[in-house]
Amino acid sequence: MGRLVPDAAGLGDVIVAPATPPGTSALAVVRFSGPHGTTLPVVRRLAPDLPDGLLPREARLTEVVDARGALLDRAILLFFEGPRSSTGEDVVEIHCHGSPAVVRAVIDAAVAAGARPARKGEFTRRALGNGKLDLVEAEGVALLCSSESRARAGRAIGMASGLLSRQVGEIRSAVLDLLAETEAALDFPDDVPIAAPERRTEEILGLLSRLLAGRLVQTGERIPTVAIVGRPNAGKSSLFNALLGADRAIVTAEPGTTRDVIGETAEIRGEALRLYDTAGIRPARSEAERLGVEAAERAAESADLVLEVIDGAVDGGGPEPEGPRADRGSRRIVVESKRDLWGDRRPAREGALAVSVVSGDGLGDLRDEIERALSGVETEGEVALLERHRRALLETDLAVREAAGRSEPELAAADLRRALTALGEITGETATEELLDRIFAGFCLGK
Repeated sequence: MGRLVPDAAGLGDVIVAPATPPGTSALAVVRFSGPHGTTLPVVRRLAPDLPDGLLPREARLTEVVDARGALLDRAILLFFEGPRSSTGEDVVEIHCHGSPAVVRAVIDAAVAAGARPARKGEFTRRALGNGKLDLVEAEGVALLCSSESRARAGRAIGMASGLLSRQVGEIRSAVLDLLAETEAALDFPDDVPIAAPERRTEEILGLLSRLLAGRLVQTGERIPTVAIVGRPNAGKSSLFNALLGADRAIVTAEPGTTRDVIGETAEIRGEALRLYDTAGIRPARSEAERLGVEAAERAAESADLVLEVIDGAVDGGGPEPEGPRADRGSRRIVVESKRDLWGDRRPAREGALAVSVVSGDGLGDLRDEIERALSGVETEGEVALLERHRRALLETDLAVREAAGRSEPELAAADLRRALTALGEITGETATEELLDRIFAGFCLGK
């Protein structure tokens, strides 16, 4: 892979940043990167006892000191010599103790020694410029870092490992073949006819169609919200705990136990969501209960999905009880609770899903329904797309279709070159500095 658009500002600097999240932990990693021959001289000012012949990829215990020689920590140091490193430059990692004070002191000492604090995503941007990955893979790294569910992480890994890049490359290769034939026919109209252009165009449009069917995701994507609502003692808190997999909400036989909205992040079928337990809806008997009911109604109105819980042991078979007035245009699932108390007397209410948190009956079906309601059914071989990828693919599709309708080879060739430019924006070959600035501004420090 060739070198893409470089980061002109500060490209020759040695950069430094923590590569692990802030906070107290057993270990933290401080990462350096710089052009060949620049990183180790900076690091040696922090670790003066390093030997001259430091071997790449060999862990070494060393003392880390500040500019005055005061000991900051005893740490493990790893050296990765470019171009066989994550950024393609000389990279050093200092694995120190995870005290925020120690990390700050190491960073301060590095800056005093001549390093510069890295900007967001600057390590990945240097890897991009040095051909270690393409722009799609870089975006996959950012998406993976922000993933809060296994499914989202799986899609991010697919992007970071080059799945989307390979499919874009297949389309690009087909467009290049068609363009080469078009330009050859333009230069030698009597000798080189275009070979089956309709078949080639259909092939390209078919590849684009399959790729555009992929799941659209976003970096920093908002987690969907699910509100559990219903009358007092309907089993809302028990259902909340069962879906969460932990006893987070208090459950008693006394109606009105929950007085406020309780929120926790849960994982349903590999997808992260924000789950809310709410106060039971009924005429308020106190000011505190009135506030709780109002909060429950607001949660139902703003949620992406509402689980309306009906007490199956009490309300079974009758008309739907008066419950929270969630927007009936919004997505909702009616859950009839306490299935273990029904016996074999009757089926579930029409349109409701019967569950029992005691026996677990119906909980699997409910999780399936939640997944379908929030994200739809995933298709086999699905590829994750960011919005900018989708726009570039649509531009490619339009350009190829316009090329197919041209009677003049010159205009058809211009359309196909436009398609190649759009595809290049996805993987980075034709990305502008402005586009790269916008993309990498969303990355975290140290990545």
